[in-house]
Amino acid sequence: MSDNRAYVTYSASDGVAHIELARPEFGNTLDLTMTHQLRDAVQRALRSHTVDVLELTSTGGDFCVGTDTEAARQADDPTTQVFEQAAALDEMFGILNASTKPVIAGVQGLAAGSGLGIALAADICLCTPDATFRVAPHGGLGAPDPGLAWQLPRAIGQQRALSFALGRRTIDAATAESWGVVTVVEGDLPAAVDGIARSLTGEGLWANGETRRLLRASWDTDRTSLAQSEAATMVRAMLRAKV
Repeated sequence: MSDNRAYVTYSASDGVAHIELARPEFGNTLDLTMTHQLRDAVQRALRSHTVDVLELTSTGGDFCVGTDTEAARQADDPTTQVFEQAAALDEMFGILNASTKPVIAGVQGLAAGSGLGIALAADICLCTPDATFRVAPHGGLGAPDPGLAWQLPRAIGQQRALSFALGRRTIDAATAESWGVVTVVEGDLPAAVDGIARSLTGEGLWANGETRRLLRASWDTDRTSLAQSEAATMVRAMLRAKV
């Protein structure tokens, strides 16, 4: 989509950046423009000296039902469009993974494909009791959206990820919670997301950021190197305590 409409909204207050997917008429599917807007909003929050925590939410009935394959089909060069979209998603997920600030997500309705990827990229994901999750978007047909094959086994384990994906299953909120993906929230989801986000601002911010960094780095760092990084972090923590 080439228009100038804002499909991702951004606001910040009291240390929390509120990033919202706002393309509800299309189930918040991510086309190339919207993916770039989401990336830019995340980068804006990470660069801000007044933002401690990121919130990722959406408008409408569904959180995000995947990438917009119809936009790719209608492009002058569909193959190039698909690869550009994959690169944009990879960049966006990479930025989220490397964030030094906690990321909280709130999911309602369906999170499928790259929508599930956004949920998995959060450190804490809350969802409504009627939320559902699926690997393949678009009715469960086709391959996973770019970025999901890297994230899913790390979140729920390889065999469970294979069963989830190959079985073309749609899981409910209770199952997602039992797998450790989400926390189910009764009542007001936006208020719950905002409450968690605000609880992570302020005094514990530095420790939260370092904890996030160390845990996420564990997948790509050998044990000895990670232990050295943990020790260096402890030293920095002690020096901070003396100030």
